[in-house]
Amino acid sequence: MNLLVEEYRKGIYLHREQGENAVEVDSYTGHRVHLHSTALGKAILAELPRERVEEIIDQHGLPATTENNITEREELFDRLDQIREQGVAFDDEERLPGLRCVARAVTDNNCEVHGAISVSGPSSRMQGSRYDEEIPQKLEEVTNIVSLNMGYS
Repeated sequence: MNLLVEEYRKGIYLHREQGENAVEVDSYTGHRVHLHSTALGKAILAELPRERVEEIIDQHGLPATTENNITEREELFDRLDQIREQGVAFDDEERLPGLRCVARAVTDNNCEVHGAISVSGPSSRMQGSRYDEEIPQKLEEVTNIVSLNMGYS
C-alpha cells in the first residue's frame, strides 16, 4: 500500500507498506514522481480544478517514463474525466514496466483532496477481477474510513 500527496506540483510518497510477497521497486518515503505517471497522481489530479492541473503540466510537462505514459494534454484530461466518474485510477505499467497500480483519492468532507492511497504489484498478479473490481472496492472502503476520520477527529 502507498500513500502519496501533491507537493510543489509533484507527487511525494509519504508512506509505503509492503507485504511478505512484495517486489522491490524504486519507490520509498520521500520519493518524488510526476503526477500524471502514477495511478496515485492521476487520482489526485482528477480531484483538482482544471486550472491547477494546467499549472502542473505547464511547470513539469508530461514526460514519458515508459511507453505507456500519457504524454498528450487532452488525453490526460479525458483520462481524468474517467477517473472522476469511476472514482478509481489505474496505472498499467505507466511508472515502471511490469508494475500495475490501483489508486483512489483521499478527500475530506468539503471534497478537498489531501492525497491518494494505492495498491500496486507485478502485472502477473494484478489482473482480471482482482485488478478491476476487488482492489478498487477495498480502496473505496479504506478511503471512506480515512475521509470520515479526517472530518470527525
